[in-house]
Amino acid sequence: MSDKIYYMPYDPSHPSFICAQFEYGTAGGADMNKLMKDVDHEASKGNIAIPVWYQPGRRNAFVMSLDRESVYIRGHGMAGFRSIEGGRGGERIDYVTMVDRLIESGLPKSFSGKIKLFNCHSAESGLVGSDPECVGHPFARLVADEMYKRGYRACTFYGYVGRIDSFVKDGSGGKHHYVRDIVNGKMEEIGRVSQGRIQFKPNPIPVYSPVALLAPKKPGGFLARFRWL
Repeated sequence: MSDKIYYMPYDPSHPSFICAQFEYGTAGGADMNKLMKDVDHEASKGNIAIPVWYQPGRRNAFVMSLDRESVYIRGHGMAGFRSIEGGRGGERIDYVTMVDRLIESGLPKSFSGKIKLFNCHSAESGLVGSDPECVGHPFARLVADEMYKRGYRACTFYGYVGRIDSFVKDGSGGKHHYVRDIVNGKMEEIGRVSQGRIQFKPNPIPVYSPVALLAPKKPGGFLARFRWL
């Protein structure tokens, strides 16, 4: 049984699928295979992590067997975007499609583990109108509410603030995923990714109002640098 899976919800028939394979798979060679770097790191700690790639119309045995594990949704994100990207320049999928594909892969309704939207800025709100993909609310919020609507009532949902490392790197606290931000004109490590993890409790009847974005919560620590709901 795995401790976690790294889920790649991108269509292998999409013309830009190679972008996901280049960053997260074997197309870019060992130095670019972000998933395997994380898998190897987890193995060094005695944990089991398994990469799972979406296959249209097919259930995945690992996904079907999930009970209390963690599911990490991988890909690039932006604050307030309704979508994530499968590698730079890769397929862009919205939160509904992401949920569709995870369910199609066989995630049981009884799953009581954690869904972690392991994407940059997935816990952050954005400015509506700044980009056609920006709907304002955090990607993690959209996913949590959509999955609750589909009947997933036992699991918990998490998003992340800031620019997060997409694979483990050496830093001040050892080898971990870190959050990066611009400090005095330079990109600096400002904390561990786990410190910027925010739980999103589903809204049974979600009401998305841009007005709510004017009054975000104000957390302490380095989280105060970011705008999140």
